[in-house]
Amino acid sequence: MGFSSRLKAHRHLLTLETLKFIVEFLKDNNAKQAAFRSGIPETYAARQGQWLKKHPMVKLALEKDIDEQDKKKLERNLNEINKLMEQSKQILGLEDLETGQL
Repeated sequence: MGFSSRLKAHRHLLTLETLKFIVEFLKDNNAKQAAFRSGIPETYAARQGQWLKKHPMVKLALEKDIDEQDKKKLERNLNEINKLMEQSKQILGLEDLETGQL
C-alpha cells in the first residue's frame, strides 16, 4: 500500500507520515521539501507534498496559529517518537528492516 493510499485509508488518524510532513512543512512552507524531508522519495515529493497540503487533517493543522514555541515542541515530540520507534525496532529485531538486510 502506497503512502497516499495509507493516508486515504486513515483520513481521520494522525499517522507518523502525516505528522512528519506537518512538522517539516512548518519549517519553510515548502510542500515539496517537506515531503522529501519527511521520507517521500524525491521523484514523488512534489506531487505528494501538494496532495498532503490538501489532506483534511493537514489543512486543519496548518490553519492553526502555531507559534515558534509550539513548533519546537512538535519537533521534540517527533524526535521522541522516532527514538521510541528505533527502540521498538531493536526490541523486535527489526532494526535492519530499512536497510533491506532481512
